[in-house]
Amino acid sequence: MASLDLMSAGLNSVRQGQYRANTAAAEIARMGVQPDPAASQAIPLQPANGQPAATTAVDSNRPVNLVASLVELQLSQREVEAGASMIDTADEVLGTLLDVTA
Repeated sequence: MASLDLMSAGLNSVRQGQYRANTAAAEIARMGVQPDPAASQAIPLQPANGQPAATTAVDSNRPVNLVASLVELQLSQREVEAGASMIDTADEVLGTLLDVTA
């Protein structure tokens, strides 16, 4: 069904937006922190299940670009909003289909 594909695409968009927001927020939070050589080999863990959040190590020695991180945070917000709108549309379509067939 097309509405289920639309809902799946919306959920994927929300997930990607959340990941982008988390990454940008971590960059912003790291701005005032001095580089730690031990942290350059660390792999961040997901708080919910303790599984690795990424397959690559965190590069904490590179400089933080605050403007790019803030722009990335705004883009992630728009991505999540677009995904939520897709989910709402899919829900309306599915509701209409159920009303028509009932």
